[in-house]
Amino acid sequence: MARITAQADKTWMSKAAFYAMLAPALILLMSTTYPFLSGIYTSLTNQKLYIPASKFVGLNNYINLFETPLFWNGLANTLIYAGAALAIQLPLGLAFAILLDVPGRLQSFFRSAVVLPLLVPPVVAGLIWKTMMHPQSGVLNWLLAQIGIEPLSWLTSPSTAMMSIILIDTWLFTPLATIILLAGLQSVSGEVVEAARIDGANAWQVIRYVKLPLLAPYLLLVALFRVSDSLKSLEIIYSTTKGGPLDATRTLHVMAYEEAYRWSSLGRAMTIVFVLWLVCYTISGALLAFWQKQEAKNRGL
Repeated sequence: MARITAQADKTWMSKAAFYAMLAPALILLMSTTYPFLSGIYTSLTNQKLYIPASKFVGLNNYINLFETPLFWNGLANTLIYAGAALAIQLPLGLAFAILLDVPGRLQSFFRSAVVLPLLVPPVVAGLIWKTMMHPQSGVLNWLLAQIGIEPLSWLTSPSTAMMSIILIDTWLFTPLATIILLAGLQSVSGEVVEAARIDGANAWQVIRYVKLPLLAPYLLLVALFRVSDSLKSLEIIYSTTKGGPLDATRTLHVMAYEEAYRWSSLGRAMTIVFVLWLVCYTISGALLAFWQKQEAKNRGL
C-alpha cells in the first residue's frame, strides 16, 4: 500500500513539474498567437483607430489593396530596398570580418570601433544623414565639390532617394553582419587552419577553401536578419523622406504606418502588415529551404 502511495505521489509530482514547465511556453505561445490572429481579423474589418465599432468586410480590404497601383509600387520598393541592402551588406560585412580577423596592433581598436553605428538609434541616424545630405549645406555635397563632382539631390530626387536610404541602412547595419561573421571566423578551429597551412595553402586559400565553407550557417543567419529587418524598415525612411519624393521610397511598412496613424484606418493598415508578413515569411522560408537543400547535397542525400 505504501509503495502504491509513493508511486502515486511520484506520478503526481512528475505531472506537476511537467505542467509547471509547460505553463510558460503556453503563455508565450498565447501572447504571440492572440495578437497575430487579432490582427488578421482586424484586416477583415473597416475598423478605425479612434472608433471602437467596426464592420466585418471580408476580403474587401485585400481586393482594394491589390487594385491600387500604389501597393505594387510599395511592394517593388520594399523588395528593392531589402535586396539591395542584403547584396551590399553581406559582402561588406564579410570583407570587414576577414580584415578584423587578421592579428595586428590596432585590431582591438577597430573591433570596438566597428560596433559604434549600432549604438545610434535608426531615427537619429536618419536625421544625422539627412543633415549631411542636404543639397545646399550638406557635408557630402561639399566633399563632392572638392573633387569636382556636381552636387547630388540625395533625398529630394526620385532617382537618388532610394540609393540614399540604402546607403544610410548600409552604414548603420553592416557592423551587425561584420560581428556575426567575425564570430563565425573566430569559431573555426585553429587546428584545421594549421593543417591547411601545412598542406601548402596560402592565406587566401585558407579563407577560400577552409573558412568560407564553414561560414555558411553564419551567412544564412546574416541573410535572415537583414532581409527580415529591411523588409519592415520604417525609422530610417520616415525620418528622411517619409516615403517621398513622388513615392520613390514608399515601402509597405511606410504605407501601413500612414494608413494607421495618418488616415486612422486600422483595417487597411493590418491588411498591408499581413501582406508584408507573407512576403517576409516566403523569403525567409525560401532561404531556409535553400540552406537545407545545400546541406542535404553536401551530405550526399
